Amino acid sequence: MKESPNEEDKGTLQENSNEDKGNGKNFLKNFLKEKEPKTSEFIVAIVVNLIFLYIVNNLLSWNLSFIASSFQDVLWIFNISISATIIGNIIFLIYHPAWFRSIIRIILNILGFLVVYYLYIVFPFVFSNYLVTFSVKFALIVAMVVIVIATIVEMVKLILRIIKSS
Repeated sequence: MKESPNEEDKGTLQENSNEDKGNGKNFLKNFLKEKEPKTSEFIVAIVVNLIFLYIVNNLLSWNLSFIASSFQDVLWIFNISISATIIGNIIFLIYHPAWFRSIIRIILNILGFLVVYYLYIVFPFVFSNYLVTFSVKFALIVAMVVIVIATIVEMVKLILRIIKSS
């Protein structure tokens, strides 16, 4: 036979209900919360991307056995994506509110997706082992899925920030 909750239990149930409502607000607050970016992070990102830009543009001249000459066909999207990342970080040095960072991240994610997509389509790699080829192609597919999810999350954050501020 089921007993009805006593007054103490009713109070506990009500507190738990209020906590659940509070947790919803806390979840949203935590979801939208970002650590305050530091200027040094932007500078490091710029330097690292400049180095990456140099490496990507010189891979073919290094005659690496696993890089095919078709890498030239994807070089343009690498250059656009890396250059956009550098420009974005330069802008962040001057102006970096959360909503603006979200917009830039969405744009950079789209460019990153295009880089991975073209790498998958052109596949400018030559591996003697089929398992390695399969693994790299699978990793590129996983990377595209992750980038799409990250972009959707960033879009949701942007929309929630806009709604919250209005």
